[in-house]
Amino acid sequence: METTHPTAGKYPPVKARFKKEIADEMGYSIRTFQRRLKEAEVQIPRGLISPELQQEIFQKLGWNPG
Repeated sequence: METTHPTAGKYPPVKARFKKEIADEMGYSIRTFQRRLKEAEVQIPRGLISPELQQEIFQKLGWNPG
């Protein structure tokens, strides 16, 4: 389910995704992605990650899709 988000133009389409999907999109292995999250002190729940939390992850990791 796609939703409109204020930063929708800056980041990929917003929909709930799993950690593995986000890691793949960012070009990280799941292990490296988890390590980067830990270094950035980002706590994420199991299961699907909400679009709002995805935006926080992208910002804290300094990732900007090119």
